[in-house]
Amino acid sequence: MDERSFIQLLENILTPDTNIVKHATGTLRRDYYSKPESLPALLHLLRTHLNPQIRQLAAVEARNLVPRFWVARDNGPSQIPAELRIQLRESILQSTLEETNPLVKHSSARVISSMAKIDLPAGEWTDLPGFLVRAASSDRAENREVGVYILFTLIESLEEVVADKWHEFLPLFSRTINDQGSMAVRLNTLLALGKMAESLNSEKHPDGVTAFKEVLPSMVAVLKELVDAGDEEKANSAFEVFQTLLIVDSSLISSHFRDLVQFFSDLASSTNVDDDFRSKAVSFLMSCLRYKKMKMQSLKFGEQLTLRALQIVTEFRDLEDTDEVSPARSALGLLDYLSGSLPPSQVVVPLLNVLPQYTGSQDPEYRKAAVLALGMCVEGAPDFIATQISTIFPVVLQLLSDPEARVRQAALHTVAQLADDLAEDMGREHSRLIPALIRLLDSHDGSDAWKAACHAIDAVLVGIDKKDVEAYLPTLMPRLSEMFQRDDLKLKAAAVGGIGSTAQAAKDSFSPYFQATMGALFPYILVKDSEDELDLRGVVVDAMGNIAEAVGMQAFTPYVQPLMESTMDGLNLGHPRLRETSFMFFSIMARVYREEFTPFLPNVTQALFQSLEQTETDIDVEIGELAKDTIITSVGAMGTQKVTLGEDIRGEIQPIDIDADDEDDALWDELNAVNAVALEKEVAADVIGEVLSNCKEGYLQYLEKTVELLALKAQHPYEGVRKASISTLWRSYATLWQVMQNRGMGKWLPGLPLKVQPSPELVRLGNVVINCTLANWSIETDRSTVTDICVNVAETLSLCGPAFLVDATGTIMTELASQLVLILRKQHPSQLGEEDEEFPELYESSECDWILVDSAMDVALGLSKALGTQFGEIWKLVGNLLIKYASSSEAVERSTSVGVIAECIKYMEEGCTPYTSQLMKTLLHRLSDEDQETKSNAAFAMGMLCIKSQAVQVITSNYGTILHKLEPFLQAQNHRMLDNACGCIARMIMAHPNSVPLGDVLPALAGLLPLKEDYEENEPIYKMLVQLYKDSNQTAFGMTQQFVPIIAAVLSPPEEQLMLQTREELIGLVRFLFKTEPGVIQGYDNLISLAN
Repeated sequence: MDERSFIQLLENILTPDTNIVKHATGTLRRDYYSKPESLPALLHLLRTHLNPQIRQLAAVEARNLVPRFWVARDNGPSQIPAELRIQLRESILQSTLEETNPLVKHSSARVISSMAKIDLPAGEWTDLPGFLVRAASSDRAENREVGVYILFTLIESLEEVVADKWHEFLPLFSRTINDQGSMAVRLNTLLALGKMAESLNSEKHPDGVTAFKEVLPSMVAVLKELVDAGDEEKANSAFEVFQTLLIVDSSLISSHFRDLVQFFSDLASSTNVDDDFRSKAVSFLMSCLRYKKMKMQSLKFGEQLTLRALQIVTEFRDLEDTDEVSPARSALGLLDYLSGSLPPSQVVVPLLNVLPQYTGSQDPEYRKAAVLALGMCVEGAPDFIATQISTIFPVVLQLLSDPEARVRQAALHTVAQLADDLAEDMGREHSRLIPALIRLLDSHDGSDAWKAACHAIDAVLVGIDKKDVEAYLPTLMPRLSEMFQRDDLKLKAAAVGGIGSTAQAAKDSFSPYFQATMGALFPYILVKDSEDELDLRGVVVDAMGNIAEAVGMQAFTPYVQPLMESTMDGLNLGHPRLRETSFMFFSIMARVYREEFTPFLPNVTQALFQSLEQTETDIDVEIGELAKDTIITSVGAMGTQKVTLGEDIRGEIQPIDIDADDEDDALWDELNAVNAVALEKEVAADVIGEVLSNCKEGYLQYLEKTVELLALKAQHPYEGVRKASISTLWRSYATLWQVMQNRGMGKWLPGLPLKVQPSPELVRLGNVVINCTLANWSIETDRSTVTDICVNVAETLSLCGPAFLVDATGTIMTELASQLVLILRKQHPSQLGEEDEEFPELYESSECDWILVDSAMDVALGLSKALGTQFGEIWKLVGNLLIKYASSSEAVERSTSVGVIAECIKYMEEGCTPYTSQLMKTLLHRLSDEDQETKSNAAFAMGMLCIKSQAVQVITSNYGTILHKLEPFLQAQNHRMLDNACGCIARMIMAHPNSVPLGDVLPALAGLLPLKEDYEENEPIYKMLVQLYKDSNQTAFGMTQQFVPIIAAVLSPPEEQLMLQTREELIGLVRFLFKTEPGVIQGYDNLISLAN
């Protein structure tokens, strides 16, 4: 090998001339790096060359060549002779210890670890660990630094091998972590311990875990020292170690977890610390909520972190600078995480308790912080905040009129957040809210405030009834139009959003403004000269979709073709948001035009399919040999079985003949990042669901390709794509079911085996959908995705019945029931997250946790509807769990579970008989519940149990107790309680009339009729009445004068008071009474008309 030419080529690599670099790279690869002698040559340069840049380059290239030439091939010897390898090992160890350049020293250490990765498992270089331990114990700080760093790289390369040798390293690290002579030694030790933590396991290495726990306080001390010194680069590495500790074996930090959270909480709150460090401390706390949510809840950290985050938010300065990373903005993110992860009692309640203190402060920054914090907590706890809206709303309204513009602007942001999640609650306050927002549009607060006012109007209008919106149109539309005329493109976009929501809320009342609005907006569907113009174009298209839904397809038709052309063009402008807006416009047009949208489907489906098929990463960058030799062959969510895909969609790295430590980590980061393409795929999958469910027959020719693509995307690394894909697969099944029913397929009937056979196409599609779902369900860690799966399964069971549950072995039913039980027990992977500790039962849930359990209850209800009397077998699995929730300390959990129990009894009919005693005990208790909704649901459930169960003795022996407990309901001001109590009594009479003292009960019941709210309960009441007359019940006949005006009322409008069959039966009773006692219906013209 020509050494001078070799060195010259390496020097050329360092020149700024791209052409020279490209030529040198090609020559090195072709003429030098293909030969084994290039590796000793590089190691020689690493030891001897005077230029540190050449030494650094030699180290990087040598590390890439070690896996190729150091290792033995095909059971033959290494391409580097054994004696030379011994010399090279000794020389690189010595040169690394003597190296003065830190960067070269670290790169050289990684060359050593790459050699050791091959040698140590093969039983060679066995004296290396001992040498490194001695170096790390040297009197010279430089040797200690290098020794520990090489140990760090060795642990990084050989995690599992090193884990079993913890007893050799942890005693050393317990000393070097406290090395007083060198911060570099302490930091390298911290990095090494972080890597070792990834391999230690409490089952395999219990003593190692104990030793690690002892050294943890010293690890914290290193981070604190780096923070105090303001050393950003080193501190950032240390922060990453502590992030890692949250996802390793929990026993490593469990005994110190409380202290860790407290340390990072104190660090985040300290105004004497660099803002970047404070933000990283907040990030650690957010990771605690992500990975150790149950632990955080059990330690009751919520209140402290909420109040500290609120205090940090008082430092907030620029609301509109969303790219700014600051402690205050990070603290707002923490509040969002807290409210979604922990129960309201730990987050929202403490926040509301201090809200008056902050909103009443003389310092505007405190008032601003309070209202911003409130807005951030809405999404995580909307139901609880809805119960407090009567207290919250006056405060927000007051801050909209605050003397300080920055406080008013913050209040506007919170109004928008409240309206996004509590549309109806905020909509009810429109008479005070809309005038306040209009005043802010008329203010002199400036463009940012006007934008915020437009966004608030945009959000609030969604929750206001059409008739109320009509009154605001003459005031709102001129102001929004005036804002749209201003030069600020972002203000234009905000105004257009407000106009779109106004149209959506006003519906056809928007028609007088339609032509003028379209005329003003239309020029902007083609703008594309800047990012802001493209943003505006997307908002305009979105608003036009809302306008189309408001005015209807006939009025909007002249605009459809040019808008479809504009959206198609927008797909090719390289603007992710505009692409998503175009897709969403397709879904709106499909909703408006339904099957008449079919002519557009060839182009629309092509665009959507192309979106789903596009690659998500560009890994063409050459990183030594790594990028050149990396092949990506499959994609899948973590823990899932990988799905082999075509060449265009790839996601799992298969390295060939290379060592891939840092570099492949970088590629993995790129692959796993939620990038713009992944987000677009989520939108595309959702839009396909909207389009196919509206176009129905017109979409069938594209269904096979749709299912093929979505079945693959159900395994995507990003949870949003998985969720949207699975959801749209279920929508495709429901849509095909509706199409087949329209073609003459019979309506499904409950129970198995199937009484109505679905078409072969439905059977095939059902198999694909349920198998894709089950493949994800058991391993999915994203709570929202699992919730969505439950919602789709429940809705499909109700709409399409049990057909998709059928398989030869019963595996589907078993797996579905298993997932249901896991969720109801709060033991599903999505509920446990990364935690491997067991906790005592936590009786409170965050609202997001409860939504998942609630959706699982809906699946149980759907199964009861689909299986009918056979649901009793499933009840054996879920019944006790539902009854347990019926005794929860949370009212919403009690009321929901009792409501689900009621529906299950309704659908399984006599199948509930074996469980009558258990259900009777529970429901009797709940009839005395302190929560009115729970009591109401219990009355409905009790009535169902009395009429469906065949356990006559158990039922009738409790009639007296039931009637006694229902008596207070009859004096209640709550119409739903009253209506359900009446329905319960009616069912009790129908089931066992002789067990009810009709002489006492019927007059009391008649005095409460007709029902005012829950018309569903009219069914048992009037069926009971008809039955009593058919049975010639003398008590009923004696009360005919009382019943006639009630019958006249329910046979009058509104028609929805009675189902058709019950209405016909009641009309039959009227005719009977007219025939037997004509005078009794005199004065009731509607009854006389019906009788004749």
